[in-house]
This record gives sequence, C-alpha cells and structure tokens, in this order.
Amino acid sequence: MKFFHPLVALVLCLITVVSCKKNETSDGETTDASGSFIGRVQFQSSSLSVDRSNRLIRIQREGNPESYKIEFFTGVPNITGVRFTKVNDSTWISNDTAKLKDVRIQGKLLKIDYQLEGQSWTVTEAIRK
Repeated sequence: MKFFHPLVALVLCLITVVSCKKNETSDGETTDASGSFIGRVQFQSSSLSVDRSNRLIRIQREGNPESYKIEFFTGVPNITGVRFTKVNDSTWISNDTAKLKDVRIQGKLLKIDYQLEGQSWTVTEAIRK
C-alpha cells in the first residue's frame, strides 16, 4: 500500500507529459502545417495599407481537414482556403499552380506572397514560436 500512491502519481505524471507534448519534434519538424508565427506583415488593398513588424500570424485548419486559414490579428483580412503539399518532414508549400498564392513553411520559417482580388499579403520571414 505504501508504494501504490507514488506509483499512481508517477503514472499520472507520465500521462500528463506525453499528452501535453507539442506537435513538433526537436529538429523543428512538424506533423502539420498549423502553428503560430511572429513576423512582419504587409498588406495592401485599394482601401487599406498595413506594414507592421513583430505580429502574430496563426495558421490553423478550417472545417475541411485539408484546408487552412491564416489569421493576422492586425486588422488585416484573414486568408482562407489555403491547401498545402508536404514536400518533406519540415516543408509545406501551398499548391497554387499560378504562383499568385504562395505560402511556404520551411522548418521554423513562414513566407507568404499572396495576391487575391486586388489585395496583397506579404510576410518575408516569420519565425515559429
């Protein structure tokens, strides 16, 4: 009985550590394109111009498991419906053939050069946080 309580505590600690592990390996590899990044956001449209550094950019899955949404949190409109192709363990590239919607995640870096309906989003180097 003396050993039962410490054993239960040890098992609960192990379960907690394993379940709280991030979705990232030690080399910066990710199992998914989603994540949070910090970097410079530039946006241009006919009615709005934004250029801000050190801003949060979040990529997360939408309703469709293959579709992602990019949120900017700076008054900049979000980008929706982005689909990625996994190149290797740490590289994801949007699969737009016209190259007007280029989103790349390479290791811990995010680059965006996205143009749609007279609007332009640019992120040169955002770092995964």
